[in-house]
Amino acid sequence: MISTSNEQFSQLQKVTVAIQYPAAVTACNVDLETLITDSNRSIATLAITTLFKTGNEAGVDRLMKQISSFLSEISDQFKTVVVDAIKSLCQKFPHKHTVLMAFFVNMLREEGGYEYKKAIVNTIISIVEENPEAKEAGLAHLCEFIEDCEHTSLATRILHLLGREGPRTTTPAKYIRYIYNRVILGNAPVRADKILFQFTFVFIKLLPNILVFLHRTTLDQDDEVRDRATFYYQLLKHSDKALNSAYILNSMNVSLSALERLLHRYTMEATTKPFDVRCVPIETVHVEQPKASMLNFIVFVFV
Repeated sequence: MISTSNEQFSQLQKVTVAIQYPAAVTACNVDLETLITDSNRSIATLAITTLFKTGNEAGVDRLMKQISSFLSEISDQFKTVVVDAIKSLCQKFPHKHTVLMAFFVNMLREEGGYEYKKAIVNTIISIVEENPEAKEAGLAHLCEFIEDCEHTSLATRILHLLGREGPRTTTPAKYIRYIYNRVILGNAPVRADKILFQFTFVFIKLLPNILVFLHRTTLDQDDEVRDRATFYYQLLKHSDKALNSAYILNSMNVSLSALERLLHRYTMEATTKPFDVRCVPIETVHVEQPKASMLNFIVFVFV
């Protein structure tokens, strides 16, 4: 096609710019496929990402097979570029989600750094959110990933997704096992965060099981996990929708600094009267909650 590496890269960049006219670029696809195995990995990466944008649905399976061995020979930086390109395929050909999802699962199982894994997780999440046909398969793969995930931020993000999308699946109860495993095996930030998403699975028929889970978690060694579990256990055991709506569905719109100050003063006083939250000023200015304080992500599904 082109002789030198510099010329190849230059011409490939021009082809990439011409993506807005895919029909015109299609004629180059055969030549582009020969560059997938080029020894210059910059050229090979640009060739494959260009093919992802210009190819047709019939060629997706072939392309995925071609790059399987190619990925093991490139750095995480190039892999991330490839992942972003495959994401465009998912949006362009939603019916190919089975092939593409299987490819991502294999990538998740391989060694890789945080940015690389984050790119894969973000892509699977986008598929789950945009393609109803792929939702349950995507959630299952992400559940498998967090069973052995070393990145706390990715684990908590996936738990956010389970809390939001899990109740909309045909069998929401099955996700409880994965969430419970994070309580037992996860680090403190994951356990504290995860507690909140557990409650999105609280259907009336599952409430007794959830209460057992929460009661066990009140003995957690981490004080934040323990306190959150105790708070929600005491709320949910009454099965009072009005109470849940007031303290779970709706976040506390009070001044956190004032609440902290008044609670400190209360603990210093010799009194037997219960603390009255009504004495705390209402917060009129939006204050970003600390990462570990996420009351707005709790129970929202009751049937």
